[in-house]
Parts: sequence; structure tokens; C-alpha cells
Amino acid sequence: MRTEPNAYSHRWFDFFHVNIREARTMQEAAFVCRCAPLPGFREIADVCCGMGRHARALSKHGYSVIGLDRDADAIAKARALAGGPTYVNADVRDYRPDPGMFDVAIIMSQSFGYFDATTNREVLGRLADGVRQGGRVILDLWSAEFFMIHQGRCEFKTPGGVVRETKYARGDRLFVHLDYPDGGEDNFEWQLFTPARMISMAESVGLSQLLACTAFDETTPPSPMNPRVQFVFERCRD
Repeated sequence: MRTEPNAYSHRWFDFFHVNIREARTMQEAAFVCRCAPLPGFREIADVCCGMGRHARALSKHGYSVIGLDRDADAIAKARALAGGPTYVNADVRDYRPDPGMFDVAIIMSQSFGYFDATTNREVLGRLADGVRQGGRVILDLWSAEFFMIHQGRCEFKTPGGVVRETKYARGDRLFVHLDYPDGGEDNFEWQLFTPARMISMAESVGLSQLLACTAFDETTPPSPMNPRVQFVFERCRD
């Protein structure tokens, strides 16, 4: 049976996903809208969409959105919330969209980099193939520079209690362990990418860089002081 790295438990959804502020979702969706504006970019694949918060927001802006996630419960909740998108329950490692099927593919909320380096590149390559020439791929990732200097233990006070986090980086991998108030736990792992490494990988699958920034602000370059970095790539034209 295939192992499931970064399988998000119901606890994670309860503590970290359900209560995400609407303002944050609107900010992130607005970034996508600016980087892939209508009417030239209408068909969007929201990959690793979770419960569909970005998919719904983009649908409200007028995009045609397909949301993809391997978590059947998350997809069921996304469908129950409706809001316009179509949802597909599938593993991103198996998903093979038709060539040029989308104008844009997005992977938000640090949901890229779950696997080994070879598999991560294969996933990006298939998404690049699924975007038309001149289409765009938008990634929202953890910042390698930030986590090289921000490791150790911390606590999150949530409405459901205190969640204790331990994170460390080894090589180009970030490892995170979460202890929940009821004794449950989660473990996560990502491949970390410096801007140079991410751009190199993207170029190897036929994408060219348009933008690297942080805080969903096109004018703010990636910084070791911010844990997230956003990349916008364009599918190379023949």
C-alpha cells in the first residue's frame, strides 16, 4: 500500500483550517487574480485544495475552477459548501490533466514539496503539461531561508487548546511534529526550495519565472523573515 506523507488528520483541520479568517483567503485569492487576470486566464486547477476555500473564492471572482485533493473527507466538505467549483478526489501523484487543459494551476498553503525530489519534479512537470502555452503555475511555498534560522519548539493557543509544535530542518527537508491537547499527534515533511532551486526545477519542466515574492505582495521580495514565498511561472511557448 502506498504510504501517505503529510496526511492531514481531522485534528489538523479542526485546529488550523476551519477557523482561517476570510480576510486571509480574500488576500490570497486576490493575488491569484492579479497574477492571472480575467478574461485571459479563466480555467483554474486548484491542486491540493483541501476544503476548497481558494476554489470558492476564485469561483466568486468569475473563474471556472476544478479543485483536486486526495483527502476524501475534505473533498466531501468542499462539495457540501458548494460555491461553484467542481471537485475531484485524486492523489496529485496520479493526476494527469489533458495537455493544455487549464489556463492556470495553483498550489496554495505550502502544499507542494510533500514527496521526494524526483516525485516533486514529476508532479510539477505534469501540472506544467496541463497548462496551455502562456498559461501560469502559481506556488505558495515554505521559505527555505526562513526555516534555516527558525527551528525548535513553539506553542499555538487555539480555541480548542494549546498545540505544541516541534520543527527542524535537515538538508533540504523540513520536519514538523504537532502534539494536540487530546494526546493526538501529526507529523509532516516538506522539501524546501531556495528561489534559485525552485526556478531551476521549474525551468527543467518548461516553465519560466515571472515573479518571486512574499506576503502575497508582488512588490515584496522573498525574505528570511517571512516563512512563505510565492512563485509565478509561465508555460514556455514553442
